[in-house]
Amino acid sequence: MDAKELALDLEDLRLLLTSSKRPAVQQWIKSKIEEIEKKIASQKEKQPAPVPHSNDSSPAPDANKSATPSSLPTVKVTNYGWDESDKFVKVYITLQGVHNANPSTIQHTFSNFGYDILISDFSGKNYVMTMKGLRDEIVPESSQIKQKQDMLLVMMKKKTEGKKWEQLTKLEYDEKQKRKPKFDDKAMGDDPQASLMNMMKQMYEEGDDELKRTIRKAWHEGQNKRNTADMPLPSLDDM
Repeated sequence: MDAKELALDLEDLRLLLTSSKRPAVQQWIKSKIEEIEKKIASQKEKQPAPVPHSNDSSPAPDANKSATPSSLPTVKVTNYGWDESDKFVKVYITLQGVHNANPSTIQHTFSNFGYDILISDFSGKNYVMTMKGLRDEIVPESSQIKQKQDMLLVMMKKKTEGKKWEQLTKLEYDEKQKRKPKFDDKAMGDDPQASLMNMMKQMYEEGDDELKRTIRKAWHEGQNKRNTADMPLPSLDDM
């Protein structure tokens, strides 16, 4: 499972944790959160470290024979982080040594739902950063980019201030909505415990083999700890 899917699973589990009431269910959710956090950390450790900019003392090439930006290899940068405030959405693009790049080589354009950034002839390559289909509309003329230490900061002005995006792109937002457990407000009011169990059943049915094993283990552990409880957990055979 890639990092994007793991991050979506992590958000859903944290949402479930805030809504769950039963100790056994909370215990399982917390154990799953820890498991996914370890997987995400492990994937980050396996990512190759950026190649540092070389400052060797080899003779400078003849200016007349140097490569033009159009003949250089182009690298598409797809790794980034992001966060948001009431007024801005900020995208953090890590690129070793970019703070030393000549500002004139960094070109950018903003649209209502995205941006395009081109860094020409930086460390012998051209770098392209493109974002399309943002979660909501931005104000292009009030958006900007800034050079930071080994990073480009993209600051996009929200058209609707105070609105929480939750996800950077509309596609990611729609996917998250589809993955959310389906809550029945009426059922929650009539029998919150039954509704939560139905939600857990949905997660079990839609999960892979590893998730099912994890749920079964947590379920049986929860049953063993509830010998004196007034409401035993239902059997997993019902799932």
